[in-house]
Amino acid sequence: MKKEDLEHYLRLEYPFECYSGEHEVGDAYLVQFTDFDIKASSEDYEEAVMLAHEYLAQHIVNELKNGRELPNPGEGIEFMKHREALAAYKKKDFETAFKIWEEEAKVKNDRAMANLGLMYLKGEGVNKDYAKAKEWFDEASKYDNDSANFNLALMYQTKIGVEEDLEKAKEYFRRAVRKNHTQAAFRLALLLLKDRNNLDEVKEGFDCMIKAASKGHAMANIQLTGMDKPFEENCELNEHFRAQTKEKQLEIINDALDRFIRPILLKDGGNVVLVDFINEPELELRLAYQGACVGCSIASTGTYSMIADTMQKVIDSRVRIFIL
Repeated sequence: MKKEDLEHYLRLEYPFECYSGEHEVGDAYLVQFTDFDIKASSEDYEEAVMLAHEYLAQHIVNELKNGRELPNPGEGIEFMKHREALAAYKKKDFETAFKIWEEEAKVKNDRAMANLGLMYLKGEGVNKDYAKAKEWFDEASKYDNDSANFNLALMYQTKIGVEEDLEKAKEYFRRAVRKNHTQAAFRLALLLLKDRNNLDEVKEGFDCMIKAASKGHAMANIQLTGMDKPFEENCELNEHFRAQTKEKQLEIINDALDRFIRPILLKDGGNVVLVDFINEPELELRLAYQGACVGCSIASTGTYSMIADTMQKVIDSRVRIFIL
């Protein structure tokens, strides 16, 4: 048992429930940790809570000594069955996985619902049935399950068992993104960045692309130029620029774009729009190509360098510059 492992699990805030009145231990407060079969009781509420935490700490020590895996908060007893089903699924024992998830779905396990939807969507262990897949995704979506919302978005985006509805696709992707679903962030970014004339959608799409890229999504990192560029920690700062209000800083940035950047791009049928400027805690510029620059092979290399060099001369080298 590693000391750091023990300290980690003892710091976690495992949820518990408290019942008062007549129950299995008589007329007292009964405290139960929902991730474990651990209970404690007392006529005093605070003592019942304290005892339950003592029993939990001892349980954690014993489990780690025996080399057994402990759940994260909210992934306890329920999650054990989920893992059993996942193990069966990975072995392609779809019948066992389906039976477990079907039983778990009866007790409102949204992960089980989402996985049943996937099995019907792919035809794994069951006949492929898009209608049943959607039914299960809809059920899991009621609990805001990120996988269900992501797959509903895909169905509406790619016309799988439903009519194409890109607005519904966007909304389901957004719900999945709010739960930090990386693939949803990337796909939503692509949808929102398709028409680069709607600046609100471009701004949202840009944010989604950064989220996906920061989570290591390979295609997002290819799309987003600047993510792999080193950030200059030690350089001479342009104190005059940094002392200005954000409004004045924006004026300076837009002036530089208008005078030095846009005329060059416009000659070749392209353009660039300032999507966002963040000036604390560090300076960050978010720019989006328009017209012929979108998808251009040199935009991520030569054009980026030209823009970055110009903006670093106007500001200083300690500025992050991202371009889509």
